[in-house]
Amino acid sequence: MSTWLMAALAMGAAGSAHCVGMCGPIALAVPSLSNTAKGRWAGTLLLNGGRLATYLLLGLAVGTLGMGMRLAGLQQVVTIGGGLLILLSVLVPGIFRRWSPKGRMAIGISRLRSRMARTLKRTAPEAVFFSGVLNGLLPCGLLYAALLGAAAMASPIHGALFMLAFGLGTWPALVALRMSTGLLGPSSRAMLRRLSPVLLSAVAVLMILRGLELGIPYLSPGPMTVTGPVTECH
Repeated sequence: MSTWLMAALAMGAAGSAHCVGMCGPIALAVPSLSNTAKGRWAGTLLLNGGRLATYLLLGLAVGTLGMGMRLAGLQQVVTIGGGLLILLSVLVPGIFRRWSPKGRMAIGISRLRSRMARTLKRTAPEAVFFSGVLNGLLPCGLLYAALLGAAAMASPIHGALFMLAFGLGTWPALVALRMSTGLLGPSSRAMLRRLSPVLLSAVAVLMILRGLELGIPYLSPGPMTVTGPVTECH
């Protein structure tokens, strides 16, 4: 499990350039609790804490889904398929962009953005935290890739831990952006953009290896066996 947590952490860190582009404007728009350094830090931690709470709940949900798939005998197919999808998104950038949300999902996302816009105008701690919670629900390709990795854990707890590590990996860049834009310059962002496809590919390969069940400790465990008393019929 530690291998996967490190992969999730690295995945979040390497995807920070993407996070700065997607979540950066929101992070900068949310007001601080006060004009003091303490108020800015408190607001930053509340905002990112709310986003992390959403990731944890999503990890629990997809981990539970993955466990159900495992019990149904479909986990191997789902894990390999998820890894291939992530790898395809790296090899052919933008291939999934044309599949934009439609219908009720688009309406729901629009209402979510409107709700966030209203909460951004408030400086109460609960409003800042809720802004972070909503931020974690906004559509994001990197988030979808992380959720595929969490589902591959086939466990609610492990899925939540995977998303926790992923979310913490994004913290340094977003905290630095909010506290001081000079801490994350163009060169740092360019380096993160170069690292992102490499780390995403690594996670994709790990998922494929896990699905293949090759019997490699930590990387590709063998098929799960059911243990328990054996009853013989005479």
